[in-house]
Amino acid sequence: MSILTICSVLAAVLYFGSGVAIIGSMKGRDAKASGLLRWPVYAALLLQAYALHGEMFKEGAVNFGFGYALSEMFFFAVIILLIETWIHRLHGQFGIVLIGAAIGTLSPLLFVGQAITSSIEWTTLFRWHLILAIAAYAFLMIAFVQAVLMAIMNRRLKAINVTKSSSTFLDSMPGLVVMERIFFRIVAVGFLCITLTLIVGAFATQEALGTYFSFDHKTVLTWVAWIFFGILLGGRRMAGWRAKTALNWFWAGFVVFVVAYFGYSFVQELIG
Repeated sequence: MSILTICSVLAAVLYFGSGVAIIGSMKGRDAKASGLLRWPVYAALLLQAYALHGEMFKEGAVNFGFGYALSEMFFFAVIILLIETWIHRLHGQFGIVLIGAAIGTLSPLLFVGQAITSSIEWTTLFRWHLILAIAAYAFLMIAFVQAVLMAIMNRRLKAINVTKSSSTFLDSMPGLVVMERIFFRIVAVGFLCITLTLIVGAFATQEALGTYFSFDHKTVLTWVAWIFFGILLGGRRMAGWRAKTALNWFWAGFVVFVVAYFGYSFVQELIG
């Protein structure tokens, strides 16, 4: 077992343990998780960064694929939420993302990807395009967790047999109106990242192929997802969309955006 593999496994253990500890602390309206739980997350980020850098960047080439993209996405998501917890506090959503990050950190060990010649295809524009795309996936993954929690909370509010005496993980979350406000802010940032991804991607495509638009599945599906999220944000602003209507548009955009790269790449590497 290589040192890079050991670092990935240790990072996954730290992510998982921290996530479970945070979620376990979130019981009741005034529940709090210890700020000390940030320290194992810091350690996990450093270990994951070291392992990812070592596995991805080889001499003369860069290894990339489904597993690396998944790991990078969760790496960004953890950093984003970690910064947010310093502004507010540790919360259950962060714990859920940390458990997902534990799985994402190990994904490059299962899906090794393919080598990209760094001097030819790994251009500066391509690097920025990739960074923006991963950032978009990270923000929308956070929005996905937020959407799932909102859907559960909405269903819980409508349930007749909810007992006020029970204290659950959901009781530690902000109110549904606040959750919706945060959700749309995250989606808006994700939408901005997708927009920049498409713009920079167009210039990267022109640099590589001499055309600004390539009719491959990733580009087409990303544009479709961009339209869905644009309609969602427009509907929120102009028609006050919320709850089921807003979530339905989000699910549609999220599924298309995930399939644009992750779905296709997963099937391709699985079959290959």
